[in-house]
Amino acid sequence: MIELVLGSLDGKDVNLPVHYNRPLQGLFYSLMSESMPYYHDKGTKSDDKKLKLFTYSRIYPHNSFKVYNKRMQFEGTFSIFFASPMDELVEAVLKSLDDQKILRIEKNYFTLLKYEKIISEVKSEELLVKTLSPITAYSTILLPNGSRYTHYFSPYSSDFKKLVEDNLKRKAKALKIEANSSNFSIEPYGITEKNEKLLFYKDIIIKGWTGYFILRGDASLIQLALNSGLGAKNAQGFGMVFPVKHKVKNRELEYTDNQKHKNEFIP
Repeated sequence: MIELVLGSLDGKDVNLPVHYNRPLQGLFYSLMSESMPYYHDKGTKSDDKKLKLFTYSRIYPHNSFKVYNKRMQFEGTFSIFFASPMDELVEAVLKSLDDQKILRIEKNYFTLLKYEKIISEVKSEELLVKTLSPITAYSTILLPNGSRYTHYFSPYSSDFKKLVEDNLKRKAKALKIEANSSNFSIEPYGITEKNEKLLFYKDIIIKGWTGYFILRGDASLIQLALNSGLGAKNAQGFGMVFPVKHKVKNRELEYTDNQKHKNEFIP
């Protein structure tokens, strides 16, 4: 995992759209492009599917923020987290960060103040994690009139758990990770309806869930979950998780507890 700390280029308030998943995705594809320009189109093959094996977090301001006209505004610096189970992708991003001091998100330019590679080594077969971006699990149904309906599942449903588990096993197969693939499960921990979040990506509403989850099973699969994300749409900024007890330079990696906002479309 890499933490990027950015600040306003001109010292003014940061002003970004609330629904910024796509601009953030563009930032990370740009950072990969120098060393791995093919990954945007080719990804990683898994049977007849093409996987994009990386994920990233929401934006975490270091100070409080406000929302006006579907844009978030705040003073000071903010963090974004990126992770991938592929060392070459992580190294590609690190190489670009070595060379670049100015980064672009949407139409905004930011100063890269610092970045840090964070290593979380899983040694246990049970781990409590917190989401850094919402986990989404869904199925798409073809209706009689030819249109499609997407149904999003609650973390307490068996479908949610099975979809998340199957997704992780598919990634493990693509990466040829030797693990007891039948030994993995995910359970919500204290999740309520307040944890359901709605986000737009390319004008499509995506439902996801934030909060705490318990992962159980093969340590290599739990490690993969930390590096690749859980559930669907990881490369669109969903499903990033981090161990609850992990600290970064003496601070808990939990910015969101002090950043509550009543709007359901929140960062």
